[in-house]
Amino acid sequence: MGLPVPAHASEVVVQDDAELLHRSTSQVRRTLLDLKTLGADRVRITVGWSALAPAPDAGRMPRVDERGKRFDDRNSSRYARDAMRRLDRAIVLADAAGLQVQLDLAFWAPRWAVDRPLTASRRQRWRPDVRRYARFVEAMVERYDGRFSDPRRPGRRLPAVRQWTTWNEPNHPAFLLPQFDRVAGKLRPASPHHYRRMHEAAYRVIKDVDPDNEVLLGGLASRGGRRPGERSGIQPLRFLRELACVDGDLQPLDDVRCHAFAPLQADGFAYHPYTFAAAPDSRSQRPDEAGIGELNRLSALLAALHARGRIARPLPLYLTEYGYETNPPDRTRGVTPLTQARYHGLATFLAWQRPDVRMFPQFLVRDIGPDRRFAPGTAARYRDFQTGFLDFRGQAKPALRAFRLPFWAYRDQADAVLFGQVRPGVGPHRVRIEREVSPGRWDVVETREGRLPMSAPRADFRSDITGFFLRRMALTGSGRLRARWLRDAGGQSASVDVLVP
Repeated sequence: MGLPVPAHASEVVVQDDAELLHRSTSQVRRTLLDLKTLGADRVRITVGWSALAPAPDAGRMPRVDERGKRFDDRNSSRYARDAMRRLDRAIVLADAAGLQVQLDLAFWAPRWAVDRPLTASRRQRWRPDVRRYARFVEAMVERYDGRFSDPRRPGRRLPAVRQWTTWNEPNHPAFLLPQFDRVAGKLRPASPHHYRRMHEAAYRVIKDVDPDNEVLLGGLASRGGRRPGERSGIQPLRFLRELACVDGDLQPLDDVRCHAFAPLQADGFAYHPYTFAAAPDSRSQRPDEAGIGELNRLSALLAALHARGRIARPLPLYLTEYGYETNPPDRTRGVTPLTQARYHGLATFLAWQRPDVRMFPQFLVRDIGPDRRFAPGTAARYRDFQTGFLDFRGQAKPALRAFRLPFWAYRDQADAVLFGQVRPGVGPHRVRIEREVSPGRWDVVETREGRLPMSAPRADFRSDITGFFLRRMALTGSGRLRARWLRDAGGQSASVDVLVP
């Protein structure tokens, strides 16, 4: 493996709606301050349409809101009071903690805003009404444009939010239906064409409120179903081609839904590069899928679509959701907590080495925990995500250390190549590498600059200004290695160790 060129995945985003929207004010404040201390730069929060809308289970849009006032779906003050307060609070406290915010204008739709209500689920998502979605988007973007009076702090304004995503995983049946529909007797992708209309309407509204707002396209899941069907997810690269109205050879689609196609407008492409239980550098056998180790597939397609005029400008990648479930607590799936931590280091490296990646994510802070309606040992018991760096009781997993100081090492001929990042604060940071010489005993080793083979070896070195480092060391046989951050103000932290075979 050759040494990569410097890249730009230096912004770290964390999402945990349960912790940021549904805890007490003191808990939310503490979580956000902890995230800032640990090195997060931004939090991603879901702006749930159905959670905020009045009468979300009604068949018709209500005429009045919960206060008895006329409901105007372009006015955020007419949406559900408690839900809006929780969202306001999270944004205000994130701003106070020094964190940027990304808002996902997303799932699910109110029942009165879908083409066909689902009778067996409250999660309405069958072709959400594009016009009403745009009006919802307008209400939320105007609320967080930096000029909206804070209802709970007289004389003060709500903070400005400048980064937005339009829907969540539209290629996944849990968030948008139908994925396919039948046209002239054949199943053809449906969700990309409906999502394109939703995104275009939202993009116009967000930019009209403030041209400086960043709007991210996509938010795609990394996997898809094996066979087409209404509830079978579309593999992400196929979804992207359909979104851009091209076929497998990147030629324009002869499809009535594409007759009015205009180049896709966005400031970046959001993506969720999960590999689930497989290692980050694993490869999917399906060419239209892309995990975090296969981002070259996605980048190449985005570049080709831009070159053909299907995307208006080059789109950098924003990885906005990623993580590994652990076993325990889920005894039916996941990786060990220590493997989760090591995979975090490898995934950070894979994102860092790609020059078009701007953001690296962590999903969640704390495991969701068990659903006690189901018996222990059943898959349903832990059906929600257990991807946190804290367990559901709040105890630290090894991934907490990996989040603060992600580290990875691999062999390159006679050398070990050492990668890491010190996340808290602005660098350069003082770091050293240690090797285990016997169980529990670690010695400091000398390393040299990763891209300068003739550089002088040294024990301590400095990261770059964003906290990243790349080093080399001679390594005979196998070795268990780790990084140690030596704080200039005193104190130190060690990474999770990595075995180099």
